[in-house]
Amino acid sequence: MSKELSELSRAEWLIMNICWNKGELTARNVYEEALMKKKWEYQTVKTMLDRLANKGYLRRRKFGPICLYRPAVSRSKVVKRAIEAFSNTVLGDTFVPLFAHLAKGRALSDEEIAALEKLIEEHGEDEDDERP
Repeated sequence: MSKELSELSRAEWLIMNICWNKGELTARNVYEEALMKKKWEYQTVKTMLDRLANKGYLRRRKFGPICLYRPAVSRSKVVKRAIEAFSNTVLGDTFVPLFAHLAKGRALSDEEIAALEKLIEEHGEDEDDERP
């Protein structure tokens, strides 16, 4: 994807999460999924899908009179960018406050603690590899 993707609004995140979870969908399919969380009109969902396609987040293809939409960019790429933007803008380019908030906000499961410990261990190994 050559052009820089703009940030997603909350509504666009909802639509993209539906698309990432379900794959290729019609506007009607997305509308029905979105109704579980938001009471939007069908045309609102269709407009957001077209906007996301124009922004480069979705691919749109015509199948007769119906448009099919599917993600054009991976969830992990978009989430990574959003987290980095949040870190730069809100946290002053450090993740320590985020981890502190998450750790204090609720009890972490043993699996979450193990995953975090593994990430820290891998990060330390990466730094060791870079040292002369």
